[in-house]
Amino acid sequence: MGLVVRACSRIWWRVILVSFLSASTVLVGQSSPSRFVGEVRTSPDHLTLGRQLGAEGKWKEAEKELRIYRNQHPDSLTAIVLHAEALIRIDQPFDAALELQKFLQSHPDAVRAHELYAVLAAGTLKDQILAASELEKCVKLAPKDFQAWKSLGDTYLDQEKSEEAIRAYQRASQLQPADAVTAASLAHAYDQGGIPAKAAAEFDRALKLVRSGGREAAKDSASVQYLYGQYLLNQGRSEQSVVAMSKALKFNPNSPTALYWRARAYEKMKDYKNAENDALQAIRLAPHSKEAPLLLINIYRKQENAAKVQEYADMAQKLSDEEQTQASFGRSLRDALDRAEPLLREGRFADATAQYEALIKLLPTFYEAYFDLGMCYGETGRPAEAEAAFRKYLSFQPVSADGHGALGVLLLQQGRNQEAVSELEQAMQIDPTLDEARKALASEYLHESNPNESIRVLRAAKDTKDPQLIVMLASILLDKGDTTGAQREFRRAQAIQPDDPDVLKLKQRLLSKSSTAK
Repeated sequence: MGLVVRACSRIWWRVILVSFLSASTVLVGQSSPSRFVGEVRTSPDHLTLGRQLGAEGKWKEAEKELRIYRNQHPDSLTAIVLHAEALIRIDQPFDAALELQKFLQSHPDAVRAHELYAVLAAGTLKDQILAASELEKCVKLAPKDFQAWKSLGDTYLDQEKSEEAIRAYQRASQLQPADAVTAASLAHAYDQGGIPAKAAAEFDRALKLVRSGGREAAKDSASVQYLYGQYLLNQGRSEQSVVAMSKALKFNPNSPTALYWRARAYEKMKDYKNAENDALQAIRLAPHSKEAPLLLINIYRKQENAAKVQEYADMAQKLSDEEQTQASFGRSLRDALDRAEPLLREGRFADATAQYEALIKLLPTFYEAYFDLGMCYGETGRPAEAEAAFRKYLSFQPVSADGHGALGVLLLQQGRNQEAVSELEQAMQIDPTLDEARKALASEYLHESNPNESIRVLRAAKDTKDPQLIVMLASILLDKGDTTGAQREFRRAQAIQPDDPDVLKLKQRLLSKSSTAK
């Protein structure tokens, strides 16, 4: 992944590795802060396959392929967005939200990720304030992003902020003046803001745009008629509202919102039978929405049907409680991650442990937290729990070089050298550029008095830019009497970082060796 900064938890196993190696050999100094752990570098087949499986509706299989690709390319915006979509499709929206939240902490300029996070905030997390905040970041980052302005207007309108909604829709309409839905949305905002004259003018423009759009305008026509129907109802024109909503339903017969609003229009006309039928159908199509049950309460009250009033009052209360619980759950997840990440970055592992444990308890499928928790356990003297956490992470991410590397280092610390070697070898097979795992494995071979294997492992990193790895190789060669080879490696390290303390120490050793030879 080059020099791109990875999520903070990935850095910590490198810190542990440096500590371990420093205790094992004098050849390795502190790692360069500019080099971050990478993962698998392979062809984009997993991404392509994930796309194909998603297109076929095989979202569970798609999620697995996209997860592998994302693990291989952790800085890929395409991968994070597609994987989040797959998680949503397999009913893991909270995992998607946390994944996006974590990604955005290290990629704050990723507009598409902000946009998808805003969608989840408005829907799954039930947090319109967070949704608006994310979309405000989008329009700041991409001021010509039409969809972001349009979505921001929608979010403001949901918050009943009609003035802010009008400004957002106006900007969206400036960017795409021929978009009929935006014109209708702006009209709707004018209506909600108590500006009926401007609302009428914009609806007239929206309807003209639809009429002139031909077949391609059919989808837009449904949205325009739906918004126009609400406007007509607010103007007391219930019969015309029914006509508009019926036109919208002609294009999309299974729209619960259009059915709900047509039910409201029927209810205003005192056509309780049709109002009841539409409201009941809306409930069947959207069983977690409380608007239709609330409407049925009014309808049954007017019909003096006390039993039905109580039935739908109980339903509305239950749905309201579920909505509040879901919103609270989402906040708890976000807060736990927001608290845990800074603690991990600051090295406050004991405090971070409690937050990651709480996060996993709330959402056991959020696999990223298991890696972070493994780091915390390892740093607080809980190796058995650290191993369990790393293995749990690897059960989700079996091709993670970081995961195998971190587990390998942990096993080395416990003296379980044979198991450690296996994990470190896997890490390098997955990602040959993973210098930290390579140095750990070479150090273990030195500990086993097998310098030839150490040399083999280190020499395989032909394109490394890690001066410590090269110094380590040079020092082993020097110890074996290969002064020429050691000098060659010294020149490589010196070219990369001439003022590195280990490079300077190696220089003194070579000078001393040369002086002794004379």
